[in-house]
Amino acid sequence: MPKVIDLGERSSKLRGVHLIIGEGLCSNIYVIGVEEAVLIDAGVGNRLNPIWPQLEEIGVEPRGLRGVVLTHAHHDHVGGVFLILERADPEVYMHRFDAGYVATYIKGLRTVEDGDVIETPLWPLKVIWTPGHTRGSICLYVEDEAILFSGDTVFPWGYYGRYDGETGSYSDIVESLRRLKELEVELLLPGHGGPIYRDAHRHIELAYRNVVSKP
Repeated sequence: MPKVIDLGERSSKLRGVHLIIGEGLCSNIYVIGVEEAVLIDAGVGNRLNPIWPQLEEIGVEPRGLRGVVLTHAHHDHVGGVFLILERADPEVYMHRFDAGYVATYIKGLRTVEDGDVIETPLWPLKVIWTPGHTRGSICLYVEDEAILFSGDTVFPWGYYGRYDGETGSYSDIVESLRRLKELEVELLLPGHGGPIYRDAHRHIELAYRNVVSKP
């Protein structure tokens, strides 16, 4: 079964944030708040990753789920939203360039653009458009706390998202990482793998150096 971690026990800046770590090919799910919770990504939503037992463990009830932000349209991040919509009616957000892949199946899907702000119970999330892994990939930035939810754009230890998919682009991932390395980022919360709780900007800078050094 997926594991739930209270990130507030790891960093005071993350009090009220939980991480659901999925089984197999499944994205991380970040749960911000409880009574008016906002999720970042929804996992794959298969039999091994049912979502609702984990949300209930945190204390999130269907009527208290306010929003789901999808960092991009790959199935390991969006599949679980359909399980969520069976019991709840949250706002679902995605960048317009990826929204076409799921808009038919998600009534009232809300599209976002670079610079938009999504409110949560804890702090506002600034949308940063970071194409490269997909054309509509986004990261979510908490400027006052130097927190970056990075989806599949950048990972710890100098890794970054693959750009060889249907709408991926090497030049785009280079530019996206260049933009991200200019931000003040202390905590990195990636779409896969464990969070980084200090000096996360160094991991982003390393990812940028690695990608530009490719032959």
